[in-house]
Amino acid sequence: MPGGHGAAESIRHSLRPVAHTEDFAQHAARAVSVAARALGVPTSRLDGLPELVRMGERAVFRLGSDVIARVERSADRWEEADREVRAARWLAEKSLPVTRPLPGKQPVLAEDLVVTLWEAVQGEWTVPRELGRLLRALHHLTPPPSLGLPALGPFHRVAERIDTAPGLDTAQRDLLRTHHQDLAARWPTVTPVLGTHVIHGDANIGNVLATPQGVVLFDLDGICWGPPEWDLVLTALYRDLGWHSDTEYADFCDVYGFDVTSWDGYPLYKQVRELRMTTWPAQKGGESPEIDAEIARRIADLADPRRPRSWNPY
Repeated sequence: MPGGHGAAESIRHSLRPVAHTEDFAQHAARAVSVAARALGVPTSRLDGLPELVRMGERAVFRLGSDVIARVERSADRWEEADREVRAARWLAEKSLPVTRPLPGKQPVLAEDLVVTLWEAVQGEWTVPRELGRLLRALHHLTPPPSLGLPALGPFHRVAERIDTAPGLDTAQRDLLRTHHQDLAARWPTVTPVLGTHVIHGDANIGNVLATPQGVVLFDLDGICWGPPEWDLVLTALYRDLGWHSDTEYADFCDVYGFDVTSWDGYPLYKQVRELRMTTWPAQKGGESPEIDAEIARRIADLADPRRPRSWNPY
């Protein structure tokens, strides 16, 4: 894949509307309408059902042109949604350009689901260098204790995804479980060199947009305490996959001030990220032949870290 804006265009999670027939999507859409009314969103934006734009760990909807709604799959995720809203407000106070939740008491419990509403970010996809600038600023901030950031959970929800992903056969599920167990056992054997800081948790070029006012960082649901290496490894991995050019990656390292691939823990962190990048789309098995083929390709590749990857951005 070529570098530059074309790479970012392919890597991002698309915000174009998608078709989805799952019952949860319909339930979530009703919850969004209830939450929007509770927060006083003008009725002009509520004509018809909210527009589904993405379905993954949570559902994402658009209301009009300037509001985005996120719906968690379970009321048990209230604490995570609450922390994301509070973290976004704190970062905005610190002048870090992040997506902003709408005013009012959030999250909203609606239809027994947890909903948050955000100002939509209108912009263009940018380059790794801009992500590096944001991460350097983020990693140097000191959050208030009241924010209650958790420690990084590198395997958060991985076992759940493996157990519940539709369409996997027994051999695929067993391979993923064995790989998960092996990586979890090896995780404590490497020592980060950059200390412990506040980190984004899912820092990739798809979570940054360039606007007329500057770049904006979004999808803050993974914010936590952890090693900055965890945030840096995705850009290096995307370079290894051919999704970023060598020049783009060099610019990223130059801006941030560290090349994570020079650290001896990079191979393990890379494998953990690859596992997460496999189990996430596995939740969407059966949605299309292309997704199923990509899932099968990634699972087969995990068995051999040295095997060349021909993964498609997803």
